[in-house]
Amino acid sequence: MPDAVWTEIAAGGTGDTAASALPSRTWAQRQAVEPSPRVLNWSLGPGETAVISDALKHPGMRAMLDDRDASRCARTLGVQTLGTGGTLVLAKRRGLLPSVGDALQRLRDAGLWIDEDVVRLLRTKADERLSGHGSAEPVTDTDNG
Repeated sequence: MPDAVWTEIAAGGTGDTAASALPSRTWAQRQAVEPSPRVLNWSLGPGETAVISDALKHPGMRAMLDDRDASRCARTLGVQTLGTGGTLVLAKRRGLLPSVGDALQRLRDAGLWIDEDVVRLLRTKADERLSGHGSAEPVTDTDNG
């Protein structure tokens, strides 16, 4: 994980779940990343700049981004991206998450604004539909015909 991203997450303080959990995550290896001049030209934040710069140095690596300008920069520079929603869908497909809809609702409850059309799209990609009580249900073959 680029040092700039680590710093942004840790700035959340002791009341922030991600900031509190980060130091104990063995997969989160902090590393210095030299900003690419090609990315610096876009005037992005330090975290986004580091993520895209790192991806440029490692072809085939996806940059995990949610910032619109950063995603535009990455696409322009030929870097593949993955956002939070795509990560949730991937986690569900790999059996690491029971419900994309419930995870998206927790993000909304934490204050993240997510467009309802985006929620429907992500739930569709995750083969979920909204049941009568609001939780996720998988879509089965019998539901389609």
